[in-house]
Amino acid sequence: MTHHPRPRDHGPVRVHGTRFRYADGTPFHPWTTSVPQADDDTLRALAGSPFTKVRLLSATLPLDRLDHQVRALGAMGVQAEVMLHGRDIPETVTRLAGHSNVWWCAPPDPEAQTDIQEHDHGHHPLTVHGPPDTDFGAPWITHASVRHPQTRAVSGLVQDLCKPVLVDDCGAEGDDPADSEHALPGAELVSRIWEAVCRGGYAAHAESWGPRPWSAGGGRLDGTAVARVAFLRAVLDAAPPDLAHTPQTYDASTLEAPGHVLQYLGPHRYPRRPFDLPEGTWRVEVLDTWNMTVRALDDACATGTGTGAVVELPAEPYLAIRLRRR
Repeated sequence: MTHHPRPRDHGPVRVHGTRFRYADGTPFHPWTTSVPQADDDTLRALAGSPFTKVRLLSATLPLDRLDHQVRALGAMGVQAEVMLHGRDIPETVTRLAGHSNVWWCAPPDPEAQTDIQEHDHGHHPLTVHGPPDTDFGAPWITHASVRHPQTRAVSGLVQDLCKPVLVDDCGAEGDDPADSEHALPGAELVSRIWEAVCRGGYAAHAESWGPRPWSAGGGRLDGTAVARVAFLRAVLDAAPPDLAHTPQTYDASTLEAPGHVLQYLGPHRYPRRPFDLPEGTWRVEVLDTWNMTVRALDDACATGTGTGAVVELPAEPYLAIRLRRR
């Protein structure tokens, strides 16, 4: 197995408003994928991927191996979310709570959640997983882990819960004949992830190709979405940490911070988009989220008199617009 240098340790991840940050204040964006376990082949695949968080789904993996895999993921700088349903909670939590990169996915039973809190001396992120009508409101549930194909719902959930929202199951790229949501084209999965991000939340990657797919067996990433997730990760890493969804300003999925706008247009083929910008000169870029290109346009000059600026577009699908004040 290839050995990679240990990344800088920023400490454990904590909730910061509706986002996450490491203990040292560095922003953390959960680029998530799901596998049953992180064996050596899976760890090799993850080492070359954009993912910063892995959901470990197996409830039957022996605790010694689970402990080893959480430790190995931590050495790569990857957060490990452990499914506790079907496990001995006191034993599992006590054993793993010393790892700074562990997260918990709890059963919906309040008594089980109490057990987790009693044995988690590290006070790690804790969630339950379910559809949007799941009760995520308990104060010890740090964030929502949602199962929903319509990732545009993220913005409403963030507003209602005032917590981070991760759509950790929004479908899978693949060819599963038994489940249409696990037979999505890569472009559809990528679009769902972009929609979630540009509405103030996050969505997870999954793959369901062939007889032993990644999300059921790990081992190898075969899909087209992974490289596009890496592109989105680079876009968000270059943005201010205080980006927030602004539905009151634009009809499309949009994140804004002072001096920065990121808008995702999805499958719509707009020939142009208007923007109401503060006074100044703005760098304008069109991002092709599928072909992973960034094209600079002429600067936009906003006068602050309400006239706004209009960005001309090639009327193609899956574009995003990034505006940055010079």
